[in-house]
Amino acid sequence: MQKVEQIAAPGTAAAGSSAALFAVSVAFCAVAALAIGGFPLQASILTIFLFAGVHNFMEFRYFLARMPLVWGRSTVYYSVAIFGTIALTAGYLAIYFLGGNWLWSLVSWQTAVSGWNTLFILWVGLLFHLRAKQKPGYEGSPAMPVAFFVAGVAWLAPAYWSISLVYVHPLIALWFLDRQIRRTRPEWLSAYRLVLASVPLFLIGLWAALSTRPDLPADSALFWRIAQHAGGGILPGLSTHFLVTAHVFLETLHYAAWIVLIPLVDRRAIPWRFGSIPLFAKKNGYPKLVAAGVALSAFLVFVLWAGFSIDYSTTRDIYFAFAIAHVLAEFPFLVKMS
Repeated sequence: MQKVEQIAAPGTAAAGSSAALFAVSVAFCAVAALAIGGFPLQASILTIFLFAGVHNFMEFRYFLARMPLVWGRSTVYYSVAIFGTIALTAGYLAIYFLGGNWLWSLVSWQTAVSGWNTLFILWVGLLFHLRAKQKPGYEGSPAMPVAFFVAGVAWLAPAYWSISLVYVHPLIALWFLDRQIRRTRPEWLSAYRLVLASVPLFLIGLWAALSTRPDLPADSALFWRIAQHAGGGILPGLSTHFLVTAHVFLETLHYAAWIVLIPLVDRRAIPWRFGSIPLFAKKNGYPKLVAAGVALSAFLVFVLWAGFSIDYSTTRDIYFAFAIAHVLAEFPFLVKMS
């Protein structure tokens, strides 16, 4: 009898924790949807102010824990990943800051954006191809043909491609969380995927409640930028009240995943656990460099808060320009976990 109880206890505990994860997550989604739907512009400003820098810090810390000291057979993969991240970030920043130059015509700017999109898509396709070659039984990969097809679609509808990235990016954190739960807390996976299944239902509910609402006020440059960032100039058939709410809702889930849930399921991502970082803890590692990197990233969080406090609009614009680096850095690690 005692053995039966000992066997049953872990299963009961796992079921209880899974139920708690589902209940708390769905409740959080419901509260977030209601609060953001009521005050979308205020929610956008507040969430970015509070969590944008913090979640970048947590991402950086998570990636440090996943970067091996010795690349071995993944040398080509990581080399392509790092070079692509740096080159695409530099290209994006050049387009962003030079796009308003009088020497650039509208056609030149659109061509540059479409060219950048093409390089980005092909880079991601190459990462999937290189990752597939590392798996046993490799017999070819459809990654590059698919990438060329997607690049062609992006050329046909560059504006819609760009806005799709705005809405897809927050979901990448949820994909990371799914992969991480599968590895470290598999007993939570079913409950978590039920939570994921509820996210489209919340978006449908927001659309039903807000799609016919008047557009949000655009009487300031900041409010106009927030609406445009959510697709207000590209999806004119939808109320900006719904678009901003939907985008901030997804970004809130993105922040919650990186700041709370991923460290909860992977203790290596807890900031002060330096022993879990191979580049820090292993022999021939770079402990001083890693410590300096973590300290610098934490310092930048406070710099960002200070910038938001002094001039929110300008800091927001600069942040979203440089934030492309963390968006790009997510792909190599996500593909590696696939």
